[in-house]
Amino acid sequence: MGKPVGDAGLALIKRFEGCRLKAYKPVPTEKYWTIGWGHYGPDVREGQTITQMEADAMLLSDCQRFADAVDDPACCPLTARLNANQRDALISFTYNCGTGCLKTLCRGRTLAQICGAMALYDKSNGKPLAGLTRRRRAEQELFNTPVAEKEEKKVTYRYLKDIPEKFRPIIDQLMTAGIIQGDGSDPGGNGDVIDLTHEQVRTLVFVYRGGGFDRQLTAKGLTPAVSL
Repeated sequence: MGKPVGDAGLALIKRFEGCRLKAYKPVPTEKYWTIGWGHYGPDVREGQTITQMEADAMLLSDCQRFADAVDDPACCPLTARLNANQRDALISFTYNCGTGCLKTLCRGRTLAQICGAMALYDKSNGKPLAGLTRRRRAEQELFNTPVAEKEEKKVTYRYLKDIPEKFRPIIDQLMTAGIIQGDGSDPGGNGDVIDLTHEQVRTLVFVYRGGGFDRQLTAKGLTPAVSL
């Protein structure tokens, strides 16, 4: 796992996705079921229910896949020039539209053109949908919002050893389980660059303590949090 989605992007995604703890199909013809904060795929079963903590953990995991896509120059050639708000806006866009659309959106465009072209992705079967139009406008607004100086100076922990001692064992456990991954710069793992903000660390710890990562921990042969 690379750099997580920012707080602004996470809030925007939550705002438009909504959260439902029982599997549902927004459209009866959908191939798969949806659950939590818009989590969709073959792993969701009819009649399945989850806890709020599990929904939050799914959201973080899903966001990471799309954050990694935005950080990939093959998908977003100008990724190195994105500020925090632009990156978050594109993560929300990709969460909703998919990596393929991200590639098309960013191909051969300047940052200003990328922002403008987001408005094109508000249709289903060729017809504009009010909800998608509102979401694209919100993403464009975030994209065009200057990053406040205090946000740029937000506390960030570059390595595991930089994280406060009271949180470090939990983040170490999540790294061991592969829930958090560094950039691969240290084959041993713990010396990898992780670049987690203080708020992101607190969110991960909160979800962990509530059992939100227990399934992934158990799958890796690690002790689930609720049994600690």
